[in-house]
Amino acid sequence: MRGVESIVGAYLALIMVVGAVTGLYVWSKYSTLHLRENIEDASSRFYYMLYPPALTLSYSSNGSLLLTVYPRIPIYIKEILLKGVNGELLHYNSLNVFANSPYIVEIPIFDKPFYILLVSRENIVYYYSPREDPGLSTAPDYIRSKSYVDSELIMYLLSNHNSTSNPAQVVLLSYGYKLHAGKVDSNLYSQPGFKEFLFLTAPIDCNKVKFSTTTKTYYDLPCNCNLSSTHHWVTYGLYGMSSTTPYYSPTDPYYFIQNSSLLIIGTGLTNSYYNYNYFQVYRLLKYTGNSLIKFNVTVKIRGYYYDAQGNQQPLQLDFTPVVYLYDADTSPYNPVTLITGYYATYDYKLWLKRTPLEVNYTTINSIEFWMKTYSLTINPLEIGSDSLMILVGVEVLNTSGRPGYIEVEVQVEA
Repeated sequence: MRGVESIVGAYLALIMVVGAVTGLYVWSKYSTLHLRENIEDASSRFYYMLYPPALTLSYSSNGSLLLTVYPRIPIYIKEILLKGVNGELLHYNSLNVFANSPYIVEIPIFDKPFYILLVSRENIVYYYSPREDPGLSTAPDYIRSKSYVDSELIMYLLSNHNSTSNPAQVVLLSYGYKLHAGKVDSNLYSQPGFKEFLFLTAPIDCNKVKFSTTTKTYYDLPCNCNLSSTHHWVTYGLYGMSSTTPYYSPTDPYYFIQNSSLLIIGTGLTNSYYNYNYFQVYRLLKYTGNSLIKFNVTVKIRGYYYDAQGNQQPLQLDFTPVVYLYDADTSPYNPVTLITGYYATYDYKLWLKRTPLEVNYTTINSIEFWMKTYSLTINPLEIGSDSLMILVGVEVLNTSGRPGYIEVEVQVEA
């Protein structure tokens, strides 16, 4: 029996030793992996700190600043912050872009000094410094010695110092969305060929091409929509990109923005009082140069209403994703429409080119988002202009005959 006990004891001791060794091995391996991850993370952060991007400012013709990021190594830009000298947040711009070539973003101008902070995905903060700005290498010391942007620096940039003739492409995120509401006659819409006329040919505002006499109303051009003369916005000008506050009222909003980029057209425009069923929603870009313009556009859209039980039910929508090219000095507030010169306002300009991104209009009837990404290439030489305003977005018609909500998100990666 004592021999058996000795054998059992030996086995138990062996099991304990093996368990301890195994546990020590697992702990050691986990600790090694954890340590390696920490070392790799610290090494990566040190690498990005060792090779910060070069940041340069220039003055834009539209009255804002352009910050150009020149990455020394590829960098993921998470956000840009503008802060006052006392630390207050003046502006926030969520970018979430991967930059391996020069990237340009518009910076608003404030009437007090402010800092520009660029934040990477690794939460490394890069400060804009005039002394490190390669475009200010020949600037006087009173400009380069600043640590912030103020009116003196802005005036220096405005006087064409730090100007460049290199091609520049910027997504005007600070403009938000260009939104215009209107109506399309449902009886005309059901006529053969009318849908293609509206979506694939061009929106033509009936209010701008008609003239009335004492006996009859005449039209200079065949028309297909009535665009409102009052219900049009560039959304940022009202309350800012990140606000969720609805324009007009919380219970019956004209529109509001969620998650900084989702535009929601509300019941204030689609209700029976206004009964708007046609909407234009665009993002804006500006470009200067004569090289090929390349960017990706992702369009998301859906429509819905709430039934008596409070459940979402789909609206049927017809729409087309589309791109317009305008002269760069075109007012962003004018409606996108083909109209006759006699009825055009003094600042109205016709587009240089219109390109639907689908060969036919699209119909959806679901509470789920329709989404598609397009890769676009534009040759300015074909347009005959080296300074362009680019509008990209959707033109959409609510064909359900009932009010509801239409959600649109247009993401541009330049």
